[in-house]
Amino acid sequence: MPPPSSGGIVLSEILNTLELFDLSKMELNSSTLIHLWVEIERQAYADRAQWLGDPDFVQNPLVRLTSKEYAGSIKQNLSYLKAGCSDSIKIPQINGHESDQTTHFSIADRWGNAVSNTFTLNGNYGSRAVAEGTGVLLNNEMDDFSIKPGFPNSS
Repeated sequence: MPPPSSGGIVLSEILNTLELFDLSKMELNSSTLIHLWVEIERQAYADRAQWLGDPDFVQNPLVRLTSKEYAGSIKQNLSYLKAGCSDSIKIPQINGHESDQTTHFSIADRWGNAVSNTFTLNGNYGSRAVAEGTGVLLNNEMDDFSIKPGFPNSS
């Protein structure tokens, strides 16, 4: 069975750490509360980048990342007076090649409306067909069905 989404692990880590503070004594939206929140999130998202991924390729230390003990270690290492430095948090080494078949775009208008889209075409220009009247390229998921077992149709 695959692990839960990384967002759930990150949220658990954040909430476990915040639980160690008496937030009722902090003013809503105060610099103290925002600073605390940012520092805890900085660590949680760094942990996500460092430790979470496809379990076929990496060990996901879910029990450790969601433990109360780990939350305590995060609390102990927080600076209450100074912002942490994201550059000091270890960034994982990325091996391999990321597909150039996927694109993402976000659009926002002057009224505050926003939309984002991540789209994989699968092969240059997908199926090379455009949905009539839209200008939207259609993907080529038929490539997922190999014509011969063990041999990809494209790479």
